[in-house]
Amino acid sequence: MGMSTPTTKAEAREKIAKLQGDIARLQADLAHHKSQFGETPQGTGIIRGRIADKKAEIAKLRAKIPSLP
Repeated sequence: MGMSTPTTKAEAREKIAKLQGDIARLQADLAHHKSQFGETPQGTGIIRGRIADKKAEIAKLRAKIPSLP
């Protein structure tokens, strides 16, 4: 994704907030795609995969927060 590793709790929380915004946009894209084209594995599957990747990154960041200054 190109994001560097956070060095503080504040940076980690900022990245989590950005990722949550990305997820919201992807969910809107998914709804739009489904309304236009229906449930196509090629389109919706890709978007769902991106959502899952961002959720996984959020989980990793949340796990790191306690060890950050």
